[in-house]
Amino acid sequence: MLRPRLYQLASFHFFLLHLLLSFDPTTLVTATPQQHHHNPAPHDITPAQRACAELQTQLGASRIQTPSSPNPEYRNVATGAWNRFNALSEPSCVALPLSSADVQVVMKSIFKYSVKYAVQAGGHSAGAGWGSVDGGIVISFMNMRSVSYDPVRDVVTLQPGIRWGEALQELEPFGVAVLGGRLGNIGTGLLLGGGLSYLSNAHGFSVDALEEADVVLVSGEMVTATATNRYSDLFKALKGGANRFGIYDNSTSEALLKATADFINNVNDPKASLLSGFSTSFTNTTVTPINFITFFYAGTSPPPSIFAAFLALPNLGSSVGLHSYMEATASLGTGREGGGQGQIFGASAFASVEYERGLGGRGRGGGVEDPAKDGVEFAILAFTAVMKSQVAVGRARGGNAIDAPLTNYALVQFHNQMPPGWDAVPRRVSEARREILRKMVPTPGIPLYVNECDREQNVFSTYGGYEFLKRTYRKYDPTRFNVRYTDGPEGL
Repeated sequence: MLRPRLYQLASFHFFLLHLLLSFDPTTLVTATPQQHHHNPAPHDITPAQRACAELQTQLGASRIQTPSSPNPEYRNVATGAWNRFNALSEPSCVALPLSSADVQVVMKSIFKYSVKYAVQAGGHSAGAGWGSVDGGIVISFMNMRSVSYDPVRDVVTLQPGIRWGEALQELEPFGVAVLGGRLGNIGTGLLLGGGLSYLSNAHGFSVDALEEADVVLVSGEMVTATATNRYSDLFKALKGGANRFGIYDNSTSEALLKATADFINNVNDPKASLLSGFSTSFTNTTVTPINFITFFYAGTSPPPSIFAAFLALPNLGSSVGLHSYMEATASLGTGREGGGQGQIFGASAFASVEYERGLGGRGRGGGVEDPAKDGVEFAILAFTAVMKSQVAVGRARGGNAIDAPLTNYALVQFHNQMPPGWDAVPRRVSEARREILRKMVPTPGIPLYVNECDREQNVFSTYGGYEFLKRTYRKYDPTRFNVRYTDGPEGL
């Protein structure tokens, strides 16, 4: 369980969270391609099936469901992920815990039988295999979705199956809010990658406000980690591990890129947030480029100069005015858009740079080159401004595994969505994506953002705290069980 601090900004309280983390903090640490398994003969009982049978005896058939279960939850979990590439596997069973004690039981059995496993909180990962597993066990938190607020202690309690939009809606009557993410349908797994919100420049990565974490390790043991107790290294390793909106046609690309570069280089107001996007959609023979930008200011009146260059651009549509934080998180949609279609992310990052040497060379064309158009429904190249104030807040709270340098920099996300019904990425598209990512060379010393990376990228190696992360991983998982039996980022 995670118990972050509470902050007050204008009329809202920001980031207080008590989140039950029912899995090893390194659950998202490996990446090996998933292969469809053969259907075993009746006498060919796999370790996963043995574990599932044992768990059904311990927890009951309603909490441990198999492909033959009469209830719909198994199929909902196995096929319901936002990314189609995480909805093609057939787990031996799906675990639906109701408490951390249930998760301990499940994890002990997984460890005992050496079973491949995956964890689903919100199920919104673009990393194929990071939320699903073929022939193994998927732990789903769909039945752990409660949220409550204790006004005496100023503590919000969230279970890991809750999504940020749901949490904000439940908490709004109390005048409190969790930082969370920038889309309402995103789940709590966001925190293990750091987490970006519209308030990050003032309050750090979403995970930087953690106060306490109850963590179920791969062995099934549960420990409580804080910044000051014997598990302080684990606690730190967990941390990594006013809305204004406008839509523009692609004639504004150069001006928007220059305005974005200027913002990254020169703006240091922690109340300000920026997300610029350059997208291209492909429908039959029609190519439609369109740009968008979301800029947010935590206050009633931003200094005129901060967003002036963006507001001066001709636009196809805009919404400018005072909004609640919940409304701000809904400005880009719910996060369910594109659900059931194949999604692929890729990441880059670079420090403050001159336009022509930096964004200008990397942002033109919406992140798409001709070879990638065959088999892509749309592509987006998005830039998030990270201010040195965001880094400073994290350091003041004990640091995190990301350990970015104290400077302004930009996180870059390259996102492709496949057409409906496509179960694989065409080789032509994969090769084009690799070439695009190869050209978007990250600035040395600037960390990538793991929640927006490609499965082939070694994001952890870009962290300032990489050696610390490796040491901590070895300490808490000396047999490397997690790396061997669950999928996720490479590098440990």
